[in-house]
Amino acid sequence: MILIVDDDMGMAETCAMLLETHGFEVGIAASGAQALARIRQAAPELVITDCVMPGMSGPELSARLKADPLTARLPVLLMSGSLRCEVGKNASYDGFLRKPFLAENLLAEVSSLLAAARTADDRYAKV
Repeated sequence: MILIVDDDMGMAETCAMLLETHGFEVGIAASGAQALARIRQAAPELVITDCVMPGMSGPELSARLKADPLTARLPVLLMSGSLRCEVGKNASYDGFLRKPFLAENLLAEVSSLLAAARTADDRYAKV
């Protein structure tokens, strides 16, 4: 399952519909706090989060996931239309998409992050 975290339900539902038409199971959370609860229940393969949200930003959500040993290897794709979004080499997310983006770019990022996570899981299982 892919979890989309965005306080803009229109954007979340558009992304969900696109991913579902390509065979992905998708869940939606409207906030970082709601996402943390959903992640504990559903164990997604990927989190796609907006950057700027009330309460907990996307980078804050990602940092919390990466700090927890149970979710540290969960890939996080950050998306933002804001120039205020924190991007840089110290960032705790695995991919970034600038809004607005093309559907093809979202699908390519999702496929790439899922493939990288599966490869890492395969390497980790052999150790």
